[in-house]
Amino acid sequence: MTTGAKTAKRAAGESKKEDEGYTAIFFPQAAKLSRRQLFLAFAALFLLNLLLRVFYLRYDFVSGDEAVRALTAVRFLEGARLYTDIVTDKPPGATLFYASAFALFGRSMTAVHLAAALWNFITSVVIYLTAARFYSKRTGLTAALLFIYFSTNYLTHDMMAANTELLMALPLTASFYFFMKADNAPQGRRLSARAKVALFVAGLMAGIAILFKQVGVTNLAFFVLYEAIAAYRASRDSKPVTGAGILTASRRALARLSFVAAGLIAVAALFIAWLAATDAIAGFWRYAIVLGKFYAASLPRNLWIEFMFTRTLGYILFNASLWSLAVWAMIQALRDRKDSRTSRDEIENHDDKNHPANTVDFDLAVALWGAVSLAAVFAGGRFFGHYFIQVLPALSLLGSRGIERLGWRLNDAMQRPRARVAAVILVFLFLFGFVRFHSRTAVLAYETLTGASTLQSQQWGMTIREREAEEIALSLRDQISEGEPLYIWDYALDVYWQTRTRPASRFLVPYYLTGQYPDSSVTDPAADELWRASRRLLIEDLERTRPRLILDVYGAIETLPYEEITLFIKKNYRRDGQIGPDPSRPFVVFRLKE
Repeated sequence: MTTGAKTAKRAAGESKKEDEGYTAIFFPQAAKLSRRQLFLAFAALFLLNLLLRVFYLRYDFVSGDEAVRALTAVRFLEGARLYTDIVTDKPPGATLFYASAFALFGRSMTAVHLAAALWNFITSVVIYLTAARFYSKRTGLTAALLFIYFSTNYLTHDMMAANTELLMALPLTASFYFFMKADNAPQGRRLSARAKVALFVAGLMAGIAILFKQVGVTNLAFFVLYEAIAAYRASRDSKPVTGAGILTASRRALARLSFVAAGLIAVAALFIAWLAATDAIAGFWRYAIVLGKFYAASLPRNLWIEFMFTRTLGYILFNASLWSLAVWAMIQALRDRKDSRTSRDEIENHDDKNHPANTVDFDLAVALWGAVSLAAVFAGGRFFGHYFIQVLPALSLLGSRGIERLGWRLNDAMQRPRARVAAVILVFLFLFGFVRFHSRTAVLAYETLTGASTLQSQQWGMTIREREAEEIALSLRDQISEGEPLYIWDYALDVYWQTRTRPASRFLVPYYLTGQYPDSSVTDPAADELWRASRRLLIEDLERTRPRLILDVYGAIETLPYEEITLFIKKNYRRDGQIGPDPSRPFVVFRLKE
């Protein structure tokens, strides 16, 4: 054999091996997943999920919002009634989650953060189950991996906190899973008992998601849109198109939605019964509904538009690898749907015989779910990074499909060169976000393992806030006792936590008293009565608890445009110096007059 022939044979062999390697990686039937492999894969995912979050356990509160949930949960465990004795502007889900962790492990934010990490992992398991059912087990693992990583890949206070969006993601994803699981019955046939149960559970999970945050209602919008589209397609595809066919399709859609509604009503009934038993219906309406509506509408239009572009583009830019894969997968699904055919590879490469051959419709269902979830981000108005957590399950499912489709192209000799370029670009985009945000994780890992303290971590906002609270608590050690009432005007909830004092009022932050949210513009005169009523309740609380000390974070409480508050302070308290380490946050002390 000539040297040229040997070289050609070797090249052919290497090409074959390369093809086999791509096939083993991307095609499920080429490399079946055993139970042992699945167990090891989930063990690795669990460790990754923990590793990305564990080094932030040193902070009590990664985000200031966590302090609201924690203090509300502590007061709830002490017997306070939500929305009546202690005010929060969110449904009770997050508060009950924190309270459960405290009840089991004591007053520990470490316990809350570990429970939230476990909760996040369980969400990834539900994402796996969804993808494994409609795609393949390997694609399911990819989707779970994408969710675990990208649920940490943005600003620390948005992604590492046990916030309402992270907690809502689990029931929201479970609701989608059960709804799609019930979609196997052929059109025109009665719903099976199994499908009815799945739809009921989908409604149940949607109701639980709403109990974490009001925007969980968007899943219901998805269900209605999905059924309307399915009914339209069923009536259009029937030959010939008749009124009877349209009526049958519509009845089936309404039947499915009725079982979803039954699950939702079950949750709503139990929740309303609980509110009635605690005499909190009026408070819930006032602070979780009316106040929440005002918060969403209080942002000026020009700022809404500015945040829509800048913050949304910022989030997409730093997570561009995931968004690129998801959008590409959606575009490919639209093309396949338009051509009314499914790729042969797609039909032949399922590792579960019960899978539907055509996964394009499921791709489009996920895309619709993601679009509806994204609409919820726009409804919030401020476009904070943690708002986008709601979209991550859909992005992860579509992103896993994008990786699968990229694998097919890498396995095709004709398309391989362009696919390799795309893969390199995606890796670059991934590293761009990884270095930007997880360099902070690396710093914390270094400090944890070495016991050192770096200048970098000392300059972070959450470090400065926690250090400030520790210094204030130290200054108050000889002036106030643990469990004693204390009132703080403005946003410094860490001080309550560090001093272990009890908030002297049901209102933890002044936003509930003034309507002056960050970036807001108070323009709704109808809301003025809400603020006046809340300020009257504040005075009643302070007169009842008579806290020995009131801390004014910025030293402006005596000049507020709220006469009832300034008169109460001047009549009952005297100014007694300041204890804040930062001149811009002096923490002026007002001491109760004898």
